[in-house]
Amino acid sequence: MSDWDISAYQDIVDTMQARRQDLLAEAERLVAHLPLKYLRQQAQFTTPASNYDMLLKAVEGGQKATPKILDKFGISIRELADTIEVPESVIEETLAAPDPRAPFVMVDGEDAQALRDDVVARGRLNAVKIFREANWAHTLRFYRPSGLSLDYCIEDLVIVLTQAAKDKDPADFPIDGIVWPKVEHPEQIRMVSDLLGELEHRLGLPENRIKMEFLVESGWAASQLPLIVREVMPRIAGIIWGIADYSADINLPHIINDHPVCDWVRMVIINMAGALGVPAIDNMTVNYPVADKSLDEKANHDHILARLKEVYDDAAHGQALGMGGKWVGHPAQLFMVRLAYRVALPENEIAQEVSKIEAYVKAVEAEQGATIIDGVMSDRATDRHARNKLRTAIAIGHLDANKGIELGLITKDEAAELGL
Repeated sequence: MSDWDISAYQDIVDTMQARRQDLLAEAERLVAHLPLKYLRQQAQFTTPASNYDMLLKAVEGGQKATPKILDKFGISIRELADTIEVPESVIEETLAAPDPRAPFVMVDGEDAQALRDDVVARGRLNAVKIFREANWAHTLRFYRPSGLSLDYCIEDLVIVLTQAAKDKDPADFPIDGIVWPKVEHPEQIRMVSDLLGELEHRLGLPENRIKMEFLVESGWAASQLPLIVREVMPRIAGIIWGIADYSADINLPHIINDHPVCDWVRMVIINMAGALGVPAIDNMTVNYPVADKSLDEKANHDHILARLKEVYDDAAHGQALGMGGKWVGHPAQLFMVRLAYRVALPENEIAQEVSKIEAYVKAVEAEQGATIIDGVMSDRATDRHARNKLRTAIAIGHLDANKGIELGLITKDEAAELGL
C-alpha cells in the first residue's frame, strides 16, 4: 500500500465526501438538541384553564397536598411502602422534596374545559394571567389550545401567546411551548408550526423559541408518526401518548393501560422520541385517587390506596418500556409518578453509571477501544447510553452538576441555565 496513489480516485472521494456531509447535515436536522431543562418532564401536570384556583394550585402547589391526602384517609408511609414495595425512606425523601412543584404544567384549554363560548373566553384570560403572574420557578410552562376540529383553535393560540407577551421583553416571554391535541396528518402539524413561526416573528422571539409537543391519540397519528415529526423539527420537545382518544378512535372495547395495542403505540412513540432526542410521555391514569361518596371510611381508605398503587404501577410500566414521563391530573398522582421515576434511577445505579464513564475514559486514554468494565463489555455505545442516562439525572437533580461538568456530560452554560 505504501506506493499506492489515491489521486486517480480523488474525484470519487471528493464527490462522495460532499454527499456524506449532506447526509450528516440532514441527520443532524432530525435531532432536536433540546436545552437540558426539557429533560425535566417526569410528570406533566395538566389542569383546566377555566378554573384559576386549580391552575394556581397546580403551578405553585404541585404535590404539596399529598401528605394531607394520605393523612385524611389514614394511609401511613409504612402502609404505602408495603403496598407498592418501596422503602419508606425513599417515600419520605420524595415527600420532603425541597420544591413540591411539578416539573411541567400544562394549562389546558381543550378537553379539560366545557365547550361553551364563555368558558373558552374565561380559559384564555386565566391562561394569560397564570403565565404572567404565577411563581413558576423552574417548572416548564405549556399551553394546550383547542384542536383542529374546533373553531376556537387558531384564536386560542393567537390570543394567549400574544397577550402573555404584552409589554414584555422577548427574553422574558413567559411560555415555553404548546401541546397540540389530536394530530392525525403531517400537514396539520405543519400549519401549527407555521403559525407559531409567524407569532415568533411578530413578537420578536427567536426562531423555534416556542416549543411544541403533540398527542398521539389516533390510528392515523400512530401510523404516520415519522412523517408528522419531520414537519415540526426542530421545534419538538416531546411526544405524548393519549390513550383515551386513541381507544375511541380505533374502537378498543375498553381503555386498558397495558393492552397489547396500547403498548405497541407506546413503543412506536418511544422509538420515535428516542431517535429525535426528546422525551416520550405516557398517558394519564384516568382513575384519580379521590373519595367515592358511596363508600364508608374503611372502604375509601382501601379505594384511595388502590388508586395510588395503580398510578404508581402504570408509571413504572411505562418507564420500564422507555417512557420519559407521564401525565397526571391530581397532586397525589404527581407524587406517585415522581416516586416511580425516582425508584427507577436509584443512587447506587447513578454511582455505577458514573464509574462506568470514568473507567471508559481511562480505557480510551490508554488507547483501548472496546474494553471490559466489571465483567461487562464497554465501548462507545455503552458509554453513550450511560451519558444520556446521567444527563437526565442531572436535569432532575439526582446528580451534582459539577460532577456532570467534570465528566463532560453537560457544559457550564447548561448548568447555569438550570440554575445549578
